[in-house]
Order: sequence, then C-alpha cells, then structure tokens
Amino acid sequence: MPTYTTPQRPDILIKAKGSSYEKATYNALLQIDDFIQQGYLDDERFKDFSSKSFIEIKEQDFMAKDEKELIDSVIILSKLFVSKRNIQDLKEQARKALVTLNILFEEKEIDEVDYTSIQNSLKLIKKYAVNNLRYKEVLIEAETARKVVEKAVEEPDTKNRDQH
Repeated sequence: MPTYTTPQRPDILIKAKGSSYEKATYNALLQIDDFIQQGYLDDERFKDFSSKSFIEIKEQDFMAKDEKELIDSVIILSKLFVSKRNIQDLKEQARKALVTLNILFEEKEIDEVDYTSIQNSLKLIKKYAVNNLRYKEVLIEAETARKVVEKAVEEPDTKNRDQH
C-alpha cells in the first residue's frame, strides 16, 4: 500500500489502497478531503490541490543509511546458519556413504541391493558436498557481515555526545 505526503504538510503520511497509481492517489485525495472536512487541515493551504500534487514515500525513504547493508549481512549470517546446520546433520551419514562407494572398486558384480545403496550414497554425498561448499563460501562473507551486525547493535556512545 503506497504512502503519500503533501508539499503543504509533509508531516502527514497517508496510506492509500488502489490497484493502480491513479486509484491510490484518488483514495489519498479522499482522505485529504476528509481531513479538511473534519477540520484537521486548513482548506486554504489545500486550494488547487490535486492527486498529482502527492509525493510518494517509498519504503527505502524510511531506511537508515546503512540499513540495506545490515539486512544483507543478516541474510548472509542466515545462510551461514543454514549451511552449517545442514553439513552437521549430513556429516555422519556422508562418512558412511563414502564407505559404501568401496563396492565400486571391488571385483565382484554389483547386485540390486548394492546398486540402490550406491545410488543413495552418491545422492547423500553430493548433498553434503554442495552444502559444505556453500558453507565455506558464505563463511568468508560472514566475517564481514558479523562486523556489520555487531556495529549495528552497539549502544550509542552517549559520553562523547554529552561532553560537546
């Protein structure tokens, strides 16, 4: 739902529903009219006001300067968490699956049970290896992400501000 303000009163934020820009600004205009009728807004200041006079406020307009970097850092740390959890869950199974692959190097013929076992082992090893690669890759980015998050949650240094 878009948010609008006006040049006459930038302190007022109006949220308006609408399936298109025109419908949303029309609904916002109806809200302005309601505010004027109820005496909240000065009729004179809004003389010649139209739906084209609205200023759309986008979500990023409300964001702090470093907020996107923080959000990206949290996403990276979430990837690290998921990757680490996945490799921990699969590690022991992957070790056992590697042993199963020894059947491939034996001289005997592979029967149906061994065939199914090898097929399942290869799938498991691939899943573990892919998650391990993801973990190693995101671990490098996570160090920087960690610093960004730590900086964002630091308490403001009020002692230095009070001295000035």
